[in-house]
Amino acid sequence: MGQKLPGPSRSVVSREVPKPFADMHVPPAARRWTTRAALAIVVAAVIGYLPGQVLRRDPRSAKLEAQLAELDVEAKELAARNAELAREIDALRNDVGAIEDRARADLGMVYPDEIVLRVGTPTVTP
Repeated sequence: MGQKLPGPSRSVVSREVPKPFADMHVPPAARRWTTRAALAIVVAAVIGYLPGQVLRRDPRSAKLEAQLAELDVEAKELAARNAELAREIDALRNDVGAIEDRARADLGMVYPDEIVLRVGTPTVTP
């Protein structure tokens, strides 16, 4: 055989790749285009999916909007009632006729020279 070289002995080991993996070499250009195609599909899916999610109406928001509309109607009714009460309070503070009407209706007050006639449905006692 031949001469040995000084130093640690190194033996060259032949590494054989198993047959199924030996044929799996993919050229860089094909790998690059496959990656680009996969990314294009992912981007297309995201572009198609996100607007649908954004534009789709959430049922919770529809419920909240309905509640908001009901509360707006209730607030308008309460504001009208408050305005009516404010007018009545102003009338009771400043208008003697309003005080008289209120005393007659709520307290049943009459002037001393007035005659009170109550008209109602007759009650039948058995």
